[in-house]
Amino acid sequence: MEVGFATALGLLSGTPWEPLLLFVVSGAPTATNPLTAFKQGIQDVPQNEAYLLRGRRCAACGVVELVATERTNWPP
Repeated sequence: MEVGFATALGLLSGTPWEPLLLFVVSGAPTATNPLTAFKQGIQDVPQNEAYLLRGRRCAACGVVELVATERTNWPP
């Protein structure tokens, strides 16, 4: 299991009927020093990985299950 966080895109600016729910696994934080940040960009430093969250709900008991499916781009 990977540690990450859930976020939503499109709630305010997207179409109201289809917000995107994402699960993000955090990569290495970007350095505050511009030269070090540039070096991070050209090296193989782990970056954030985002996955679309898909959900299912049991009609009988109401249990909701979320599954992180295909990888997608996440702006930050």
